[in-house]
Amino acid sequence: MTLATLALAALLPAQAPAAPAKVVPMTVEVRTAAKADAAVQTWAKELRAALGTHKDEFRLAGPRETPELVVRIDSVGRGQGSVEVMNGALVLGKTTRPFNYSFVNVRAEAEKLARNLRKYADQMKATPAER
Repeated sequence: MTLATLALAALLPAQAPAAPAKVVPMTVEVRTAAKADAAVQTWAKELRAALGTHKDEFRLAGPRETPELVVRIDSVGRGQGSVEVMNGALVLGKTTRPFNYSFVNVRAEAEKLARNLRKYADQMKATPAER
């Protein structure tokens, strides 16, 4: 290093690496039809419980609060063998993404979905050029 570079480095404060942006918990609501069957209600209950444990990423929306993300559970039906299929949609603003989810154990799969849900929501938020 030259003397000028050393002098300049001494005058400039050391810059700490940029801290990662803090993730703000997203408000989320799990919705079902008013007269949903028991399998749909079980999925909703398990997903709400799983989302409640991910407090850094999600906050369950209150009764008078508009959620940022809605997970709509439409139906649960039999697949092949012991596999069942849950049909639903993710709704973020005016964007709706239908999905189906094959599972055997509701509780384990609800936890897995809760772990990955923020990633899916962030992908929905991204503009097409950012994806």
